[in-house]
Amino acid sequence: MVQPAILICHHDPGYLALLADYMRDREMTVYTTMDALQVQPLLAGHSVQLCLVDARLNNNQAFELTAQLRVHYPHLPVMILAPVADRDRQISAFKAGAADYISIPTDMEILLAKMRALMRLLAPDSEDTMPVQFQLGDVLFDGQKHLLGSKPLSVRESDLLLLLCRYKDKTVLRSHILRSIWANEDVFASRSLSVYINRLRHHLGSDAAVTILPVRGKGYMLTDKQ
Repeated sequence: MVQPAILICHHDPGYLALLADYMRDREMTVYTTMDALQVQPLLAGHSVQLCLVDARLNNNQAFELTAQLRVHYPHLPVMILAPVADRDRQISAFKAGAADYISIPTDMEILLAKMRALMRLLAPDSEDTMPVQFQLGDVLFDGQKHLLGSKPLSVRESDLLLLLCRYKDKTVLRSHILRSIWANEDVFASRSLSVYINRLRHHLGSDAAVTILPVRGKGYMLTDKQ
């Protein structure tokens, strides 16, 4: 049986270690960081089913991070950990996309039970309603394993191709791609998108039966080669 994996972002190294040790003793794979800016890079490199985020991260980063994760990882539950059950902060957390708001210190068994309930509730939804494999002519693309035939793709390359495959023969707006995969629409993300489109075209090459076409002023379309 595969162990569920979680990511914990907390400013207090002592409490972070306590949480991580408790979850590992309960047969969970645990990734940790004290830096909100490291959360998305960690998620890009690991398959994670749930995030625990400290509400006391500097400069309201907890809610900003939660909102970003909601866009980029819509099926990933985020639980906010806070020392005080402040009504306004709870509302802000849920508006940002948090799945739950937990006052700490709390009973660890209750926290663990809530985490497992959320993972059971959301995992089937992501697996059942979102296809991850597409046959592109003679080439199989597996968005879960990040493979195009036998060729490995980076996580971002795979996410981008997966999005285009799900809307095959339809224009995917540039703004939608940037919000979904880069979590913002600034000039740097836009330039990065162009680079990744070119990378995917190179990976597809002459082996796949599809190509990525620009749609002037709008976005991109994955379609069959003529």
